[in-house]
Amino acid sequence: MAKREAKHRRRAIKRNAFVANVSPQKVFERDGWKCHLCGKAINRKAVVPHPKAPTIDHVIPLASGGTHEPLNCRAAHFLCNSIKGDRGGGEQLLLVA
Repeated sequence: MAKREAKHRRRAIKRNAFVANVSPQKVFERDGWKCHLCGKAINRKAVVPHPKAPTIDHVIPLASGGTHEPLNCRAAHFLCNSIKGDRGGGEQLLLVA
C-alpha cells in the first residue's frame, strides 16, 4: 500500500496539485469498505490486480485538477476505478462532504 500511496503523491505533484497525507486504511475505514462507485463491499484481503481489490479513487481526478487529500479520495474497487479512469462525475459529492 505504501508504494501505491507514493505513486499517488508523485502523480499529484507532477500535476502541481495540492498534496496532503492520505492514509488508504483510514479512507477505507471511513467509507465502510464499500466502493463509492458501485456501492458494493470491497474485499479487504484482495490485492491489485484482483477486480475487487481496494484502491483509492480521486473523486475529481488529478488529471482534471483534483487534489490528493482525504476530502477528494474515496474507496473503490480496482475494476470500478479502472473503468472510471480519469473521467469525473463525482464532483457534486464533494459539496456535501
